[in-house]
Amino acid sequence: MPAAGTRRGKYLGFVAHEIKNPLATALWSCDLLKRMDSADRAGPRAEKMVDASLRALRRMRRLVDDYFTIERLGEHGYELHSEEFELRGLVDGALAATAEKDGIATQSWSVDVPGGIRVTGDGEMLRRGLRVVFEHMAQGGAGQPKLSVVGHALSAGGELVVRSSSPPVPLVPVAPEERPSGDPAGTVLGYALLEAIVGAHAGSLQERDGALVMTLPKR
Repeated sequence: MPAAGTRRGKYLGFVAHEIKNPLATALWSCDLLKRMDSADRAGPRAEKMVDASLRALRRMRRLVDDYFTIERLGEHGYELHSEEFELRGLVDGALAATAEKDGIATQSWSVDVPGGIRVTGDGEMLRRGLRVVFEHMAQGGAGQPKLSVVGHALSAGGELVVRSSSPPVPLVPVAPEERPSGDPAGTVLGYALLEAIVGAHAGSLQERDGALVMTLPKR
């Protein structure tokens, strides 16, 4: 396992490489739009260029935001709030955000997280981590995989077991720098971010019998 500084250096180089293409797309589209006549800017060709620019910029924003969050968590530069809350509420909030912000249909997913299971941590950051879990497990196969989310109480906290009807292969992805470039969504640092979030909360993340299991403590 390389040192933290080495890993971050690789991630920085990776992000710098990954943003070249979307940056070029956004600049090229904006340049063409600037040269078009006013009337043409309202046409279908202009709409396609605007859409291409927005996709490229969102991809860049995701890459940069994920990288700097990993960096800040690794350097303890992010002030994590400590609050106690029910695990079910955390799951419900993450599901709502996954549907609203990530555009992933979650209505058919199965959720069995009993009330009363309490964990401690930064609610906003943990919801962000759970969104990564859902996003990752929902992109495994063709169509729209269905997820099941099951919660269990532990002696000092709780765990979530997330399964997919069509899980990604491999379930735990290889390191970002070893993956093919050109991810159209800019999510390639997502799993590394998830590991950083769980680690910062003294939790654990592991593969178990084809499921992704996240454990969170109550302190």
